[in-house]
Amino acid sequence: MTRAIRLFCCLALFLAAMPTSSLPIAGPAPAQTTASATVKSCFLLFELGVGELRRDPSDACATRITPASTFKVPHALAALDAGVVGPNELLRYDGTGQGFESWRQDHTLASALRHSVVWYFQQVAQRLGRERETAYLRRLAYGNMDASGGLTTFWLGGSLQVAPEEQQAFWVKLYTNRLPIAKSTIDSVKAMLVQPDGVVVNAAGAHPFDGPWAAGTIVSAKTGSGTDQSGSAVRWLVGHVNRADRMSLSVV
Repeated sequence: MTRAIRLFCCLALFLAAMPTSSLPIAGPAPAQTTASATVKSCFLLFELGVGELRRDPSDACATRITPASTFKVPHALAALDAGVVGPNELLRYDGTGQGFESWRQDHTLASALRHSVVWYFQQVAQRLGRERETAYLRRLAYGNMDASGGLTTFWLGGSLQVAPEEQQAFWVKLYTNRLPIAKSTIDSVKAMLVQPDGVVVNAAGAHPFDGPWAAGTIVSAKTGSGTDQSGSAVRWLVGHVNRADRMSLSVV
């Protein structure tokens, strides 16, 4: 007998005393670190309808760090819910220097979310304003709910902090439709998070998984990378996996 299996995965890696430039935006964790680096990590696995299956190791999973670009997911929900951008509205690239080729073009909300376009979501923040940013953080109960830092940077190593276990709670609510946002809006954002077969896409391009997924697997994900207030480099991978055959489920 088969049934749909939905998994929430949360991986956070933070490396103290390492420059952000030494980390790839996505892909495997660095094989080597500097002698002064202190590495902490957290992996969480949660099966909807069952509960948490894995927490490894547990000591770092309650540590709040910058959400970096993983905040684009609640940001997209807020943008659509508040009506500050339309689902198919095109925001124009202003021609200024940008770090990634994928950012140097016009974007819709869907393409900006897929390619993790910082300038796009900075415009979203300006349209929302600080009061509404704070209101949505509280409404979504996201991390420490602190938007007091710079309006266009509070999630990029600024005042907003979130623990891996808080990310898990947010994504579980997202995929069980328990966020206080219209279901049509939630469905729109979830559709934007679906990845092409075998890869996760972000600003730097498409990054293949180490091994193939079973046929019919649907992966939805968001990466994040930046520097925390402590000076530590931070990397995130958060997402949702839908597999049709429970017997083929493996937890690694």
